[in-house]
Amino acid sequence: MKRHLLAAALAIAAAGTAFAQDDLAGRNMPLWDVVLVAHRGLAPDMPENTMAAFRNVIERGVGVIEIDLRGTLDGEVVIMHDETVDRTTDGTGDVTQLTLAQVQALDAGVYAGEQFRGERVPTYEEVLELAKASGVMLLLDIKLSPTLDRERIVRLTEAHDAVLNVIVGVRSLEDLAEFRALNPNLRTLGFIPSPQSIEPFVAAGVEIIRLWPEWIHGEPRSESQDLGACLGVEGCLVTRVRDLGRPVWTTANDSPRPELINLIEAGVNGILTDVPFEMRQLLDDIDALNAAP
Repeated sequence: MKRHLLAAALAIAAAGTAFAQDDLAGRNMPLWDVVLVAHRGLAPDMPENTMAAFRNVIERGVGVIEIDLRGTLDGEVVIMHDETVDRTTDGTGDVTQLTLAQVQALDAGVYAGEQFRGERVPTYEEVLELAKASGVMLLLDIKLSPTLDRERIVRLTEAHDAVLNVIVGVRSLEDLAEFRALNPNLRTLGFIPSPQSIEPFVAAGVEIIRLWPEWIHGEPRSESQDLGACLGVEGCLVTRVRDLGRPVWTTANDSPRPELINLIEAGVNGILTDVPFEMRQLLDDIDALNAAP
């Protein structure tokens, strides 16, 4: 009887996998591994940039977490996306005008549900400790902030033996040069401001280029951004970056499975996503499809 139940369960699982792969039929899926990055540690119904969110995605097997770094009034490095604490905590005010004690007195979880009441805004050091214990990699989005000490970021990273497990996201060539000077072994990702910045960032030594999905699809993000010969050409900028010897990552936010498929088919090497478990399933489906005889 147990054997029959097991056979039935395996048949149902196989049917489910086949159904999930229907949308991949005839698509040009790559043979390389696409890096899954949990954007702000997000997953459905989780409070972003919190230890609860980070632990959740780590427990579910996500290998890279993107976090946002800002400086407090007293020079501590905290994890916060916005300039203010208003959207993701029960407080108000600019992060740069609040001390670490004031920031950590706020509730950073209850907005996502009562089960997260009591979550605090983590410090970079706390996340480094979690990363070291779990083996997860960190992608740092360095936010522009007059109180954010870049040298402190690097020294904390070094103190936790995390240089090889951290990727520093930079938005300008000046920031890239500063981090290179502080520790040339740090890997970097360019959050480039426009497609025209691809060649200068690569020439300056950045290892990964982030392209917006619109650029990948050949669409300008605004009237002021000229895609040149890549206007309207799917994957053209991806090819341009890869011809320069750099991988392409993109920020897909909460894009659903069909859009994730489009981005992967266009040739991206990594995706920052707010739906990491949906993307994990997609990557598993691609692996199964590629392994099929």
